[in-house]
Amino acid sequence: MYILYMDESGVEELGAGTSHFVLLGLVIPAEEWKLLDTTLGAVKARYGLREQEIHTAWMHRRYSEQESVDGFETLSPDDRRAAAEAAIRRRAGIVGVEGSKKKIEAYRRESRAIRPYLHLTRAERLLCLEALAREISLQPDVRVFADAISKPDYVPGTLTPYEMAFEQVLTRFQAFLTAKHDIGIVVHDNNSKAAPRLTRLTRKFHAVGTLYREITNIVETPLFVDSSLTSMVQMADLCAFALRRLIENNEDRLWAFVEARGDRAGDRCVGIRHYTGRRACSCRVCRAHGRESGQLPFTTATAG
Repeated sequence: MYILYMDESGVEELGAGTSHFVLLGLVIPAEEWKLLDTTLGAVKARYGLREQEIHTAWMHRRYSEQESVDGFETLSPDDRRAAAEAAIRRRAGIVGVEGSKKKIEAYRRESRAIRPYLHLTRAERLLCLEALAREISLQPDVRVFADAISKPDYVPGTLTPYEMAFEQVLTRFQAFLTAKHDIGIVVHDNNSKAAPRLTRLTRKFHAVGTLYREITNIVETPLFVDSSLTSMVQMADLCAFALRRLIENNEDRLWAFVEARGDRAGDRCVGIRHYTGRRACSCRVCRAHGRESGQLPFTTATAG
């Protein structure tokens, strides 16, 4: 049995936030889950994060609270955390006096999100993410399936960007399972907005198939779990972030590791699609398909 762990990067809403919406599935053989989970836990422990969620976007960004502390890098981990917490309190006070209710709530969410990582410099946070991505790259039986949708090029239809990407990833997973003569399940980050839609879609796909093929080897509808308690969903988040940063910023620091796990047919990467309205796209993802086309037709994934 194979488990597909799924998470998104970017926001689905058109005209807001990121230019791309990415949905990515990380496929792991069930019998290898325990060993990989232990390996990833050891990496997290080296950075003082064993019991913490790896939220890649928050780990990747700069923290003004740290940068406001002179000699922050030279401090001990405990002193770094204390100094950064003090900076958070100062900034919260300023926002509380000068900011609107919306800004106050936004900073509260931000400060909660970065607190687990305050003892690490940004360089250390990036090294941690690289180490985790490297462990994923070293797993020969792990596969990545993903759909990256250019939102400015998306034409609204019967499916939203999230639903279109979900159909693409699920279809590729089904093709992979067919070639393997095996079955699989889907585990998705607990997204309260997406969960009902994806559950209904999966039930429909079980009944009549996707646009591309019947769904015969995927068991049940997706299982929605708390990502803070599931390292593999966190790794799907890391891979999805890496793909979005590659497409939007041409940044491959993380994708250079993840790319090797994209499902392939010979020398072509068939597990990852970049949807764009351009007739020709020369981005790294489209080149890996073996043709420079932004709206590639579905290609059957292979077991190899």
